[in-house]
Parts: sequence; C-alpha cells; structure tokens
Amino acid sequence: MPPVPKPAYEPKAWEEVPCPFCGSERRRLHERFGWRLRFTYQLCLDCGLVYQSPRPRYDEDFVRAAYGDYFAFSEHFRPGDPVNHAVQANWEELASEMVTFDARRTAVLDVGSCMGNFLLAARPHWKRVEGVEVSEKMRAFVQREIGVPFHGVPFETLRSDEPFSCIHMSHVIEHVPDPSAWLVRARELLLPRGLLAIAVPNMFSLDRRWQLALKRAGLRRGEWKDPAKTPDHLFEPTIPAMLRFLDAHGFEVVSHYTYSRSDETSRRPFNRLYRRRLLLGSNARFYARRRPVV
Repeated sequence: MPPVPKPAYEPKAWEEVPCPFCGSERRRLHERFGWRLRFTYQLCLDCGLVYQSPRPRYDEDFVRAAYGDYFAFSEHFRPGDPVNHAVQANWEELASEMVTFDARRTAVLDVGSCMGNFLLAARPHWKRVEGVEVSEKMRAFVQREIGVPFHGVPFETLRSDEPFSCIHMSHVIEHVPDPSAWLVRARELLLPRGLLAIAVPNMFSLDRRWQLALKRAGLRRGEWKDPAKTPDHLFEPTIPAMLRFLDAHGFEVVSHYTYSRSDETSRRPFNRLYRRRLLLGSNARFYARRRPVV
C-alpha cells in the first residue's frame, strides 16, 4: 500500500524578521520558493545573508511540521556496519583534520549530534567527548550505541563545569531563530583560543547560482511539488556573511573552504581547486578561534 500523503502545510501565522546575523532591515528580494512559491528569501544588503522573511512563526506548530520525521527517527545506523563504512570514513577524515587546529584536545562538544557519526570519529582524538541533541529518541540511541555523555537542553542554555577546547556544529545553526545566542554560548563554553568548527550550506555555490539564474530567466519555476514540505532552514548562509558574523562575535577565522558530503575535507585533486580555492561547493566549513577579551 502506498504511503498516505501528508496534508499541505499551512502556517498559522507569519512573522517579519530582520537579518538574523546583523539585525539590518536593509534587504532586497532574492527568491520565492516552496509549494506555490509562497516562501520568500531576502538578501541582506549589509552582511550578505539570505534569510526567510516573512517566515512561518517559529512556534510548536512550525517545529512539528519541520522536524516531525527527525524526532520520530528509526534506528538505521550501527557503528561499524559495512553500509555505513564510507560515510564514517568521511567523518574520521574530518576529525583528523580538526585536531590539527586543536593542539590541546582536552574536550570536544558536538552540537546537533544526530546519529553520532562525528562523536564516533572524534572519540580517539579528544580526552573528553560530549554531545548535544534535542531529540530524546536519537539521544538515547547514540548514548547506547557509542557511550558518550549527552546534553538534552537547547544549546543556548547549556552550562558546563569544564570548558571545551573545541566545539563542532554541522548543519544545525541555520535551523535556529537566534544564531547570535549560539555564538555567545559557544564563546562562553570554549577555552581561551578554543576552536569553533562550524559547517553550513553555501547559498552562493555554483549549483545554487545556476538554479537561481534559470529561475530568473524563466527557464525553470523552482516550485516544490510536495505541499507538506516545510522550509526548515530559517536562513541560508553565504561565505561573506559567515566571515562577518563570526568576527562580530569574537572569533578569528583561521581557515575556511567549501565541500561536498562525499569529500568532507575537499582533499581530492579537483576539489582542491573547485571547492577549496574557488569556494563553489554546496557546503562551507569554518575553523575559528575564540579571540581573547581585550
């Protein structure tokens, strides 16, 4: 029997918001998207972030619509399973790169741990490994399978008696309504000169630029066919916006590049040019150190 289609997502209320990174209200229309093109991306004219406004009001109804499948996840990952070998190898390559920026390696905190792939890869490198995950089912599963301590509170409220030498966030900050609160808390939880490794989508990747060009030329509509699909990214980062955002919150970016999921560190020959030098990949990663307070 085919699955029953979900009903169309109808936001109960909409809200106008300024730029989530810099607070500016100077903007221009970037793109309309989604089912019947009813969602709107704006381009911030001050920092270059692309963000939703108006957007569905961020409340329990929105969270349920956007993340219902995530919170009701089914257990399909097992550490060491052959089917997950290639995926896990990518995460291990990333962990090996990250430690080159964290000489102390006292403790790492993984924010938005999901299935625990990064935690599994990080465990041999750091003395203390902890995760943050808001999904109770996923948190319990990873604790059982990998055996690392977990925090179930929202990251912006997290407290820790011991600071971390490294905090890792992979494709999570674009889902939160107040990203500044996350960077403030990251600074508070890091050791002086501690490392923040943060990965986000790259809105100005070559693929995204090409799709937008086709849409503006009238050669594609770019409309979602699934009326139940909800835009869970509240904003779409760009490299200039991320560099400015990190600097404004007291972080010094020491390295950044773009990458694909099949090559997390963009070390293959073609990717060194296309993703590391030209920064045209679909995702972007930033290594930033906490600057000392002056």
